[in-house]
Amino acid sequence: MEYNSIQDFKSNFAQVYHKSVVPMLAPYETERINIKRKAKLLMLVVFILFVILGLSYLGILGERFQRPPVYFLFMVPIMFSVFCYSMMTKNFENKLKSAIMPNLMKAFGNFVWTTGCLIDKQTVKDTKIFSRFDHKDNDDNFYGTYKGLTININETELYYYKKDTKDRLKKEIVFKGVLVEIDVKKPFKGHTVIRNRNYLFNNRAYEEVKLEDPEFSKSYYVDSNDQVEARYLLTTSFMERFKNIKNAFGGNSMEASFKNSKLILAISTQKDLFKLGRLGAPVNDTKQFTELLNEFVSILAIVDELKLNQNIGL
Repeated sequence: MEYNSIQDFKSNFAQVYHKSVVPMLAPYETERINIKRKAKLLMLVVFILFVILGLSYLGILGERFQRPPVYFLFMVPIMFSVFCYSMMTKNFENKLKSAIMPNLMKAFGNFVWTTGCLIDKQTVKDTKIFSRFDHKDNDDNFYGTYKGLTININETELYYYKKDTKDRLKKEIVFKGVLVEIDVKKPFKGHTVIRNRNYLFNNRAYEEVKLEDPEFSKSYYVDSNDQVEARYLLTTSFMERFKNIKNAFGGNSMEASFKNSKLILAISTQKDLFKLGRLGAPVNDTKQFTELLNEFVSILAIVDELKLNQNIGL
């Protein structure tokens, strides 16, 4: 069933959650408690290791122990424990989602959750939103239709590696957030790109488009290989709605590409979206499920805000 309003998602969510999801959660709560215990034990072991290294550094355990640098005493135990805790949390989250998401998605109309890639790397490169990236890691993905529009949602991270001054590889994150691909059923003759102006280096994708909204132009580069179509797409009302969406996402950046019949939005956020299975909260804690719902519908609300389903100019 396709839902045609945000209220449809919200009104069906509580019923599906309590009827189809809650009965499945009891075994996972036991597992969560066990994993949390293991995590605490890990922290204890790391603390003991930290004490031993500290004593070794101070020479209390004898000269036969080589004294590590000061930063090693602090950074290695902390980084190791954080990494292990994150891995334990993520593994539990993936297991929980694989079990319950098919039932939970009954509250999301005809949308389907998957860990498979929905927007491939080449498609993202073709948007020309990002000047450079070599790797793409995917997390949660959703696909379905809303108000007659086919929508793919891809939580992802884009990055590349470069060498630092000591010839060591360093990960450079280009983008972390959500890519939204919407088939707007309005074939575009050209390619128009909206990118943030806050990049240190931002090469032009095409020729710059001069717009009527000076505030919008101060925040974004707008390039296109079809100037007439770009001005037709980016009306004053559309630019205002675009700015409103950015504010709705807490000021996080949003960029866009209009190409063929697809509008691809790149919404940047440092938050891990669609998260479930936190070790610090019971698995049946409704707050995390409500957060997932709100994050999901806030993306669909873009369709409403930009009026993408209307068979008129944007």
